[in-house]
Amino acid sequence: MSVNRDYGVDAINLIALSATERLHRWLGGRWSMLFSHPEDFASHGFEADRWISCLCEDLERLDLRVIGAGGSNRRSWVSQVGGRFISSQEVDDLLPGDWHVNPHEHFVTILDGALRARRTIVYSAGTDLPSPIDLAQTAAGLRSRNLPRQLAGFCRPSNSPRARASRP
Repeated sequence: MSVNRDYGVDAINLIALSATERLHRWLGGRWSMLFSHPEDFASHGFEADRWISCLCEDLERLDLRVIGAGGSNRRSWVSQVGGRFISSQEVDDLLPGDWHVNPHEHFVTILDGALRARRTIVYSAGTDLPSPIDLAQTAAGLRSRNLPRQLAGFCRPSNSPRARASRP
């Protein structure tokens, strides 16, 4: 018995792409944040749903994506904000130079639209961490510095209380 499946050209091309090429397509030129240990940033408090909602809004407004290393927990905050999990091997391909994923090393890397690492923040587990919203603001700031001056005017300023307080 044979099964006839009609795959479109797009489906065949997607299957033939490498993991990095598929990630590049998924990002569609957007900047992203790669979390080595996304569970370190999970909010398990009383207002976790509100935290997810605020994070979703900021990521959408700033046009950023979230990538988590390893795992694929659908209940994870990464999945809930529309992010994606990738394997440790794929993470190694994205990191600069000879730096490879060490399970004991915790970091967040900001990637540009071409999947180049623009900034990596290394931290110790259990320390006081910035929120993913603050990291998103950092990524947006890095992106706006790399835009030609005529395009920088199209970047929307943040309306977060911290950003408003720091404006002149």
